[in-house]
Amino acid sequence: MTLVVEPGAAAPLGASVCRGGVNFSLFSKHASLVELLLFDESDSTEPSHIVPLDPQRHRTYHYWHAFAPGLKPGQIYAYRAHGPFEPHRGLRFDGEKVLLDPYGLVIAVPDAYDRDAAARPGANAASAMKSVVADRRGTSGKETPLSPVPSLKP
Repeated sequence: MTLVVEPGAAAPLGASVCRGGVNFSLFSKHASLVELLLFDESDSTEPSHIVPLDPQRHRTYHYWHAFAPGLKPGQIYAYRAHGPFEPHRGLRFDGEKVLLDPYGLVIAVPDAYDRDAAARPGANAASAMKSVVADRRGTSGKETPLSPVPSLKP
């Protein structure tokens, strides 16, 4: 089943809970395609929905964005980014790898988490950490300041 998304907005970066759904925005200067992956659970081995972001509809300059109507806080998501693999230029795209949202506020760690899977060839959806949509708004509906998140140690 395909989830139909709207173009959304380039700002703010990350997953933002809005009236009627969630806006996703990600910066990637060199990506040729970005896919938004939605998961039912952190232990899901495959996404329940894969939303390819159309560069004509879902990209503004280097910002990839989409609005997903009906999504709510708690939705587990990740990205896959496709592009050049040119290590001499610092570009190491691998369209099989599940990626955390660098602007995400919450992560989900599956029971099968394997840090080394990111470096091995092949897909890593079953063993990768995933992002979780978090609502930054307080009960008043206005944004609340973010608290520092401790870094993860291996």
